[in-house]
Amino acid sequence: MDERNEDLYLKSNASKYEELLIRNDEYPLIGESMTMERLRNQVYFASNVRYPIFVTGEAGTEKRSVARKIHEIRNLPMDKFIFVPSTIHDVKAFKPFLEKSIELSRGGTLYLSEVDNLSAETKDYLMSVILEGGLDLLSGSSKTHLIISCSKPLISNGEQQFIAKLFGCSIPHLELNVAPLRERIEDLPAQIDHILDKVSAVKPIILNKSAMNLLLGYHWPENVAELQRVICVLASCYEDEVTVSDILSTGILTIENSNTDIVDSLLKNDLTPFENTHVALRKAIKHLAENFRDPLSLEDLSNVSFASPSHLSFLFRTHLKLSFKSLLVQLRVRFAKALIESSPQMKITDICLQSGFGDLSHFEKMFKRYVNNSPREYRRQLRLETDIYVSNYMKNA
Repeated sequence: MDERNEDLYLKSNASKYEELLIRNDEYPLIGESMTMERLRNQVYFASNVRYPIFVTGEAGTEKRSVARKIHEIRNLPMDKFIFVPSTIHDVKAFKPFLEKSIELSRGGTLYLSEVDNLSAETKDYLMSVILEGGLDLLSGSSKTHLIISCSKPLISNGEQQFIAKLFGCSIPHLELNVAPLRERIEDLPAQIDHILDKVSAVKPIILNKSAMNLLLGYHWPENVAELQRVICVLASCYEDEVTVSDILSTGILTIENSNTDIVDSLLKNDLTPFENTHVALRKAIKHLAENFRDPLSLEDLSNVSFASPSHLSFLFRTHLKLSFKSLLVQLRVRFAKALIESSPQMKITDICLQSGFGDLSHFEKMFKRYVNNSPREYRRQLRLETDIYVSNYMKNA
């Protein structure tokens, strides 16, 4: 079977599992993280107000689940949750679909999905419908609850979303944000268990420990939608226990073969490789890069990142594959190594102190662990190499 046919087979064979997940019920709001607890509180609050509601978040997050949960808490008939997708790109097809949806949503919820992905012509039409009064949903007395989802916040990089311009300051509205999966990695085991439980209705599968760790360390750019798709593909391909090699052989994860030198990036204060990591980890990494030569503890990073020490430790190990202490030591050793190279006349004690080590014996031990030489041996080796280079240069001059 060639690669194209194999890919088609995987997708078609997995579709029945994805349909099972969608058919039985909408994806629930899963997890006990602070992020999810806050979202649940916001959902409950939103269900008790009559304002139009915006649900923002990256593609693949549980925005539709949030909208349905608000509808459910309001105790509205489930057949009155009317979903308008953004995939109708032709404005001629969108017009009758929207008109019918408005009619059906009276006494319920009209959910306009991913409106920032609509074509320019369709956006203009939607704006005109609202402005001309065809969609009387902006007042608290409306019989229809309006919920709109977008992939970007209403105000992003100083610019307003086109739909937000309708509301301005005069019309009350509420914005809820669904965080990307990489920022609530502690909820992943529960997410995976839920999907495995649904899939097991067709065929039980088990992820071994290494396979689970691979999924926990993955960055999930397409969020929960990608997580569901990956597990459905695995269920369709394998029996019983799934291993790391099983996952990698399918090619369903976009594993990045990144050769990023974390220590080198932090020494250069280059945070670009960490743009897609958890927001608390980014704050911690930034503080670490700027202050690693000073006395520094995990609690210090916890304070600046607004995350508990235990959660921050989990993020370091999950995303960077390093503990905080190991990364701190490597930064200091690499800095000391550069000092020896640039200033070989400096005393080893001074290099130790300037690199952030408070104890000479500990410094020498850590330096030897990561450089395979003591600081003095490393300096002596550099001097010897320099002498040989100068000697050879003089001979050839």
